[in-house]
Amino acid sequence: MSAKRIVTALAAVAASLLAGTAAAPAADGPAPPTTASAPFVLADFGFDQGWRVDRHPRFLADITGDGRADIVGFGNAGVFTAVARGDGGFGPAQFVLADFGFDQGWRIPQHPRFVTDVNGDGRADIVGIGNAGVFTAMSLGNGGFAPPQFVLAAFGTGRPFSRFFVADVNADGRNDLYSSSPRGIDIAIAQADGRYTGPVFATSEFSTTFNGFPFDAIRVADVTGDRRAELLAFRTNGPIRIVTATPRRDGSGTYPASIPAQSNTTSSPQLMDAIADITGDSQADLVAFGQVEPGSHSAVSRFAGTFADFAPASETFGAGSGWRADRPRTVVDITGDKRADIVGFGDAGVFTAVARGDGGFAPAGFVLADFGFNSGWRDALHVRLATDITGDGRADIVGFGNAGVFTAVARGDGGF
Repeated sequence: MSAKRIVTALAAVAASLLAGTAAAPAADGPAPPTTASAPFVLADFGFDQGWRVDRHPRFLADITGDGRADIVGFGNAGVFTAVARGDGGFGPAQFVLADFGFDQGWRIPQHPRFVTDVNGDGRADIVGIGNAGVFTAMSLGNGGFAPPQFVLAAFGTGRPFSRFFVADVNADGRNDLYSSSPRGIDIAIAQADGRYTGPVFATSEFSTTFNGFPFDAIRVADVTGDRRAELLAFRTNGPIRIVTATPRRDGSGTYPASIPAQSNTTSSPQLMDAIADITGDSQADLVAFGQVEPGSHSAVSRFAGTFADFAPASETFGAGSGWRADRPRTVVDITGDKRADIVGFGDAGVFTAVARGDGGFAPAGFVLADFGFNSGWRDALHVRLATDITGDGRADIVGFGNAGVFTAVARGDGGF
């Protein structure tokens, strides 16, 4: 195999599968694997061009408003982008902003960077948490960004033990900035001009010291379908269970006390590996990949932020069937039916399991002999992402390898 095809990728999701675990798809599973290698579409953003996992975050997000996810990379000199063409490829890489990069002092993990819609215009903007506080750069719609503006001093990196999330707390179409710290959750509300209000103290309940919440268990996601983000976490002081809190409807950006999201049980997988709608009812469900078990479990959303108890959902994608933390897995819609499916990057390549609509998945199938460990892809060196780059409502694969960018467009039947 040539050096050009020894690809590497920064993993956005983690999982593993032994090469022989799923040699052939079941009759009712995905179509037979594509024999050709994934197309090489862009000689940039790769290991050979100097991009490194521990220095240079790479994102896929729609920065033009055309419904197709584009590449946004934070390199040494600053921000580079490549606009999706709609055919599975990207336009030329362009240097668009001399900020937010390694040369300007931005570091992983001290300085989180997000690519998300801040002002509600349907185009993803840049949000960076720097030493002094929060900086934003608004998308211009042409693949570039306006000059950065310093918008908030409250969330600077001098704030100890903080984690940051972006999500919409008030359903205004603008993504707000959440800070999780030992004291609880603070939220800065996004404004139409790309700025944020001073942070609101949203709740003390989800702190690291109150009611036994583990710091790394907090999730922020809309699980009710009302476009307002819930807080989710595992309660560990007593019966192990998931609790949720839905934001108040008064626009204050605050949360009431949490409610139990499931029955009191110690049999829960105690994981929320993925939060995605796997049934097609516009409410997000939970997916947990087995830590010891060979299979995966799901907890289907019911109402008002609650879930059914975890139940077996797939016979594979768990550690017991060979999937380890360095074999990425993600849960995204690859068929266009509004139900999220499992995509795993194993030893031999890509394996998928299509959602049935009842909380379970069809048998896993081997669909693409690329992007896997045997093809040279490594978590520590390369990035593999799955999102829609063609605008057809189906998530495609984008890999940042040694030579640059490789893609595989979803066919709609569970394969690529």
